[in-house]
Amino acid sequence: MRQRLVPIDMNLNDLLRRVKAEDVQRRASLETLNRLCMCFVSNIPFETTDMFGGRTKIWDLASIYRIIVEENRGGFCLDVNGLLQWVLKQFGFKVELLKGYYCENGKTFCDKSGHMTLMVTIENGDKYVTDIGWSGRCFTFPLEMKMEVPQSQPNGVYRLGMKGELVTVAKRKQTLIEEDSKQVESESESSVALRNDTGHGEWSVVFGFTETCYQLADFQKCHDYAQFGDDFLVNNLIVVLENERGRKYFFNNVFSEKEYIDPNTVKLKRIKKCSLDEMYKILNEEFKLKFNFQLKLKKFVR
Repeated sequence: MRQRLVPIDMNLNDLLRRVKAEDVQRRASLETLNRLCMCFVSNIPFETTDMFGGRTKIWDLASIYRIIVEENRGGFCLDVNGLLQWVLKQFGFKVELLKGYYCENGKTFCDKSGHMTLMVTIENGDKYVTDIGWSGRCFTFPLEMKMEVPQSQPNGVYRLGMKGELVTVAKRKQTLIEEDSKQVESESESSVALRNDTGHGEWSVVFGFTETCYQLADFQKCHDYAQFGDDFLVNNLIVVLENERGRKYFFNNVFSEKEYIDPNTVKLKRIKKCSLDEMYKILNEEFKLKFNFQLKLKKFVR
């Protein structure tokens, strides 16, 4: 039986210092929403390392806060989006918790797992789909709730649509330029490609979400499934940090760094297969992560 951690006080100012957002205006504006999203993804790593030698995570805000703020660690999608929704409410935003579903092969939605995405209403009443939990593979800045309208961001062009009862998020296929200027048709690097990298036509559906509102406790099963049942997450170590210029990430023992040239073009700057010792060094220097456990990778690229 898992032991529940003793709850602690959650301090908004400490969290804002953790993400370097102390000077963000305390108002429910689009500018504030954009800034908070970028501060989160550029300072809190999307990471699944605890699933490779660490602890089992508990699904409550106090535990997530303690790990991310007090221990200077990161988390996976439900952790970072769960913490973001709490911050946004403190700023006066109206936040609705919606359930999302990963789209396999751009066609079928996986109903085994569940993902939390946020519908955020800003001060003028406009609604924005807000999500920082797709490990650098999806939009960072919120998307305005408008259908079939391309919306550009530094890391890509996105479009909302409908498929049955689900609102879909699609991304336009990008061109990857390697350091030697060789162009690749879609943004992928064979063995180290994260899911959703390969496009299916001009637009590739990343995920879909319902417009039904849920409570935080409703995501307990989704949180447990991510740790024990999601084959992709269970078998692949992922660590990602992103900013407006690019992103860097580990996929198992392969470290990569990409630069955003424009919304349609990404440049591969670095790629390196690492030993375990090299991984610890890069995780500390590039992602500011330290561990009190030994990483046990299930896939080690030679």
